[in-house]
Amino acid sequence: MNAHGSLRNSYAHCRTSNPGERCRRAEGRVQSANEGLRRPAQNSAGTARCQTDGTQQQGRGRSIIEDVSWPSVDGETVPAFLVRPAHATGPLPAVICLHGTSTNREVNIAPKFGYSEWTRWGTDKKSTTLAGWARELSRRGYVTLSITQRGLDNRQPDTEARDKALLVQGRNVMGAIIYEIRQAVTYLRQRPEVNAAKIGMTGISFGGITTFYTWLVDDRIAAAAPICGGVGSVKEFIDHGSRGYHGIYWWVPDLLTKGDHGDFAAAMAPRPLMLWAPRNDIGMPNEGVDRFLDVAGPAYKRAGVPEHLVVHRPPGEHAMTIESFEAVFQFFERFLKAK
Repeated sequence: MNAHGSLRNSYAHCRTSNPGERCRRAEGRVQSANEGLRRPAQNSAGTARCQTDGTQQQGRGRSIIEDVSWPSVDGETVPAFLVRPAHATGPLPAVICLHGTSTNREVNIAPKFGYSEWTRWGTDKKSTTLAGWARELSRRGYVTLSITQRGLDNRQPDTEARDKALLVQGRNVMGAIIYEIRQAVTYLRQRPEVNAAKIGMTGISFGGITTFYTWLVDDRIAAAAPICGGVGSVKEFIDHGSRGYHGIYWWVPDLLTKGDHGDFAAAMAPRPLMLWAPRNDIGMPNEGVDRFLDVAGPAYKRAGVPEHLVVHRPPGEHAMTIESFEAVFQFFERFLKAK
């Protein structure tokens, strides 16, 4: 299959009378469904060019920030910031941190953790966003890697223009984005400061859905925590959501012919997953989250670890908040740091 075809190819064909066997077969098919998303991009990620910008004093500790990059498909270069505690001893858990549509990697590592005003690239549109959250995770004992995702900020053209060019070639932009995130996993596993068995990922909005899909196809990710992102049910979103809200990147070709978000998550049990799903999030209707829980919840119970599926449904709208950050932190403390 082409390197950027559909994310999944076989969930509709993995039904058996034994739920555990069904999940094992489905998980196996995840790894073989898409050649480009299945194989770690070791050659490309292995050539990452690292540059250390320096050591900075921030609040509770010192951080080393490195500006790194690596080559990707289509002649692209992936820019990222790696942030690590300056005086850590021994390999640490790591977290890939993915921004939303209107921000970039710089916002993730801003010196001050908290809400701040941000101007979207190429416009004069200002908005309030939670800044510095990847650096804050590093202060709390994690190596973090923040990439600017393909088609966002100054990585032009945008996702819509890219998808139009890829769809006629049997590819799609979501596949290309996930390929680059999987390169990031490979890169982190090569770092001596990182515990390769304890790599997690999280992201807001655009970064939430790319977190979810990458977790589905890459079992090197020990735990994932999408914040918003439209995770729930594509079918319920079509029926109850505002279809114009999500950009074309969100609409993965053929996805519903294979299953829905809940089906895919069920096949991943017992791998830890956290969702932050505000009750008034326009991008993920309550009906979709309900359906997700109806399908994925029983699978985690059958696996004997219902606590590995954590779903927060607070009041509120589509946004990364300090509350969501703290929930993610506690989730990673449990599943990445606990022995």
